[in-house]
Amino acid sequence: MSRRRVSPPEIMYPSRRVMRFCVLSFFIIAGVWVFTMRTDFGPLEDGIHLQKRQEAMDAEHPVDTFVKGFPQVRSWEETGTPVSEPEAAFLVEDGEITRKEPFDWPRVRKLFVFGDSFSTRDKDYRKDGVDGGHFQELLTCFSVFHDFHVLQYYNLAKVGATIHHSVLPPGLEEYGTYETQINDFEDLFTPLPGPWQVDWHSNDTLFIIFFGINDNRDDLHEGGTLDIPTTTKALVDSLMSQSRRLHSLGARNFLFMTLPPLHLSPKYKLPSQVGHDIHARVEQSIQCYNSYLRPAVKEFERELRDSNVMMFDLNQFWKLILDYPELFGITDISRFRITIDGRLPNFGRMGLAYHDNQHISWSSAELIARSVNGLLLRHSATIQSSNASQTEYTA
Repeated sequence: MSRRRVSPPEIMYPSRRVMRFCVLSFFIIAGVWVFTMRTDFGPLEDGIHLQKRQEAMDAEHPVDTFVKGFPQVRSWEETGTPVSEPEAAFLVEDGEITRKEPFDWPRVRKLFVFGDSFSTRDKDYRKDGVDGGHFQELLTCFSVFHDFHVLQYYNLAKVGATIHHSVLPPGLEEYGTYETQINDFEDLFTPLPGPWQVDWHSNDTLFIIFFGINDNRDDLHEGGTLDIPTTTKALVDSLMSQSRRLHSLGARNFLFMTLPPLHLSPKYKLPSQVGHDIHARVEQSIQCYNSYLRPAVKEFERELRDSNVMMFDLNQFWKLILDYPELFGITDISRFRITIDGRLPNFGRMGLAYHDNQHISWSSAELIARSVNGLLLRHSATIQSSNASQTEYTA
């Protein structure tokens, strides 16, 4: 059988018109693909930027966050006396009936303050004796908007004080702690009503508790040997435990304060200052402390149902001052000295936020006092449960 050689098929070449069409189609498809990729899978940094921008749009404004910490007042349309009685006026616990007296700042007659250098008047009642009380100066003016003719004020705060020896002892023994301040209070002002010239009662006395400045000092951060979350939680637990002791001594009206953003003070913010190298750890410890304090105060309130427990968020308020200094009449939030013609003027009058590299000026303290006063009034029976017309509260 003969075999026949098969010739290869002839090669077919596309025309120039077909080639132009194919090339054009390729570029169109490639362009659409690239555009789709950029739209759907943009660069990582663009995605992060868009995410942060969306988060910023969704986040609550700091002013709104701060305002939520204040009780609301009745509108002018809500007249008369509220139908409901003050919360839990009579409480039944373990078979005993306990009366919860509503808090009323205008009717408060005694004020006790526990704290550190941010609150102290540097008064030694053991050495000097218990007097008839005094009016707080503008430096730490918690009571500056109260009628000082009727308010007796006692300050047990000490420079350098910490919360408790077991967590972080004070730098010097003489500085003491929250515990030693309560020891002084118990020895000198109890049992109720205390010395004749004091004559305090549970329903007419406010206790202000403001600690943590010295517990977030440098030795908590230098070397980084102490775990910040563990240490700050222990501090808050101890603070609340000591406050329960105050309750056992007769305290029924409490005001707690969060820690201000110390890391934003000149001491930690400015490169020329001694605390700049531990700025990040100080910021973390402040955030941890406040994150534990806020729910702890709420739990304290739920536990002590016969007491009025309030908290002023100094951290949020001070950040607002630093973010909007012009709104509050503050000149500078970083520098803390001015020299004019070789002399040092009053820094508070110059509008400086800080008196030194860490402590606030008296003008800043006055801003805080004004806001604290507003919080206390918003919590007061005079505002919340009195008879109100469109123009007047009658308590």
